[in-house]
Amino acid sequence: MLEPARNQIRALEATRRAIDSVMGPGNAVYQAALDAQRQYRAIAAPVLALQSDLSDIYDWHRHIDDVVRSVSLPRALLDQLAAAAGFFLPANLSGLDTEDLYTILALGQDDGLSLAWAPRTEIVKALLPLSTRQERYALLTERRDDVLDDVDASLQIVTHPELTGMVTILSAATRTARADFSEGAQALAGNVLETAMKGHGNAWIRRTFPQVSYPPRAGHHGTIGSALDDADDWGDLTLLQFKHFLVLAGMRSAFGPGATQDTFNRHLGAHQASPDAYRPEFVVPAILLAHALLRTLNQDLTRPDNEEDDA
Repeated sequence: MLEPARNQIRALEATRRAIDSVMGPGNAVYQAALDAQRQYRAIAAPVLALQSDLSDIYDWHRHIDDVVRSVSLPRALLDQLAAAAGFFLPANLSGLDTEDLYTILALGQDDGLSLAWAPRTEIVKALLPLSTRQERYALLTERRDDVLDDVDASLQIVTHPELTGMVTILSAATRTARADFSEGAQALAGNVLETAMKGHGNAWIRRTFPQVSYPPRAGHHGTIGSALDDADDWGDLTLLQFKHFLVLAGMRSAFGPGATQDTFNRHLGAHQASPDAYRPEFVVPAILLAHALLRTLNQDLTRPDNEEDDA
């Protein structure tokens, strides 16, 4: 993704120098080449910035803003460039600072949930200053209908034919939750999460993090844990990586082993069903996890290069 941008910049620079050496800097052809180089650099800058640390996220947004304000290019292209933020940073997290983003990763891992694409920014911001998991779960339960509204709206984006059946079942989970049948809603969300991981999730993780050493015949928990452990406590995340870890962070506990757990656990719900495994406060986290995985799989499956990978 980055190398073609670098190559094009080098080619434009070589063209400009060649024209300059033959005709001098004052001619129209030289000026046209110089303008083209400036425009391409402006577009390439935010793309190249994606390889930098997550802490440079504001620099990336500034690059995009500078392009939109200053470069004379077709409006549709500028709109696409500005909209690229949504591909790397979920819209509900736009405007949060770097410290907030790292906090969201930590909360995801500690609380077993994902805040990618839902809930709305207002609710995400309200979660950040809370000091305990119980307080955060209580807020999500209190704002349950708003969170479910956000999930239902976000699921409209998931249109890949291999995922639409799971969207139907997760939508049934949100309706079940609204009707206060929390056990049924949690079970439906857990089954969507399992189906998505078995069908596409493990392959997505291995394709996204090819540098990771995965245990032989690793199950969901082993695959997720290997990718998360490779992140080394988020020390050197880039903007390209952030969204993937945002989805993964809460999934380790969802597939964790053990006889009991104080966060949503799909394994316990399926194989050791009890009132302890099915709690009202687990419903929204379970739905958020399944929703975030479907959203990221929808993007992953619609990438053209995946057709070549599968061939």
